[in-house]
Amino acid sequence: MSKHIVRLPHEIDPFRLTESRAHLEGEIPLKQFKRLQPLLKVDSGKVAVVLDFDIDDFGVPQVVGHLKASLALICQRCLERYDYPIDLSIKLAWVRSEQESAKMPLQHEPYLVESIPLKLNDVIEDELLLALPTIAMHELSDCEAARFINDGLDEEKVPEEEKPNPFAVLAKLKRDD
Repeated sequence: MSKHIVRLPHEIDPFRLTESRAHLEGEIPLKQFKRLQPLLKVDSGKVAVVLDFDIDDFGVPQVVGHLKASLALICQRCLERYDYPIDLSIKLAWVRSEQESAKMPLQHEPYLVESIPLKLNDVIEDELLLALPTIAMHELSDCEAARFINDGLDEEKVPEEEKPNPFAVLAKLKRDD
């Protein structure tokens, strides 16, 4: 069967799309991702999505695809905008139960389909959230907060160097003997 291009639907039946070897391609506005929004400094922009539904060599229904976006995260050092590029390949195997997931070959990442229709945005949002850094931060050299961090470190070192050594008296006694 040949693949046909379809606009990105809001809800899908992943098993039916797999049977028809569907190809989905389009963009989803970042504003539609409710769990991702609190992590963003700016929620304008879109995620480019390309998905191919197929059955692999083991007979497992799957989707193979690519997500691309630039997310304006909040740097946790300076609280300013931190642009984080997402260029992510995904490969998910559709499963109907935990038992089916446990039997899945190791090279597959199972995605539990709890109800049909499945919200496509939820699948995409899950993958975006998993791709985010644990702590969003600029490189220290690019961060506005770096000057405060460096200033604070320099100030802490100066008083330590000026403090007299409490054992200097013992050293003098040892020399006197």
